[in-house]
Amino acid sequence: MFEDAKPQIENIVALVALCPDKLQEKCFELLLTSYLQSLSPSRPAANPASVTPAPALAPHEAPSNAGASATIPDAIKTRFNSLVSRTKVNGAKAADLFDFNVDPFTFHALSVPGSSTTEKMRNVALLLALKGYLISASWVADWKEFRATCIDHSCWDQGNVAKTMKHKWFKVASSATDISLTGEGIKAAEGCFTKLASGPDDASA
Repeated sequence: MFEDAKPQIENIVALVALCPDKLQEKCFELLLTSYLQSLSPSRPAANPASVTPAPALAPHEAPSNAGASATIPDAIKTRFNSLVSRTKVNGAKAADLFDFNVDPFTFHALSVPGSSTTEKMRNVALLLALKGYLISASWVADWKEFRATCIDHSCWDQGNVAKTMKHKWFKVASSATDISLTGEGIKAAEGCFTKLASGPDDASA
C-alpha cells in the first residue's frame, strides 16, 4: 500500500517545492488531501428521478397560493379561467360551486337566488346555461335538466313556465329547443354566478 503511494508522495513534494515558501505547507495539505480522496471509492450521484417526493399536504397545510385550477378538468380550464377573470370572483370559491368528481360535472348543492318562483326558475336556467358554456362553449341549458333542477329547488311552475321563459334573457326556451341565452342573458348568468361565488350572504340576497 505504502509502496504504491510513494511515487505520488514524491510527485506532491516536487510540486510543493515549486510553490513560494509561505504557501508550501498549505499546498502540501491540499495536494495530499486531494490524493487521499482519490483513493476512496466515489459515491454515485443521486438520480433526481429517484428522489422521494415530498408528502402531500393535508388540507390545512395547503400553500396559501394554491389555486382552484388544481381541481378543474383540463377540458374546461380555459373557459373557467376566462369566466373568473371577467366576473372578478375568487377562483377557489368559484370552483367550490361545482362538483368536478362526477362526469359530467354539476353544481354542488346551492341556494338558487331569487325572491319568487319566477325569479328562481329563470336563475336556474341561467346557471345551467353557464354550466353549458363551460362544457361546450355554448350558452345552452338542457330542458330536462332545467325542469329537474327546478323541481329539486321547489320552483317548478308548470302552469306559468311558458310565460316565465318568454323573457329578454332567452332566445328560445322550450322542451323542443332547450334553452339558449341572448347577450343580456349571458350578462345576467355571469351576474348570478358572481353572487354565488361571492359568498352565502350575497348569494341569498
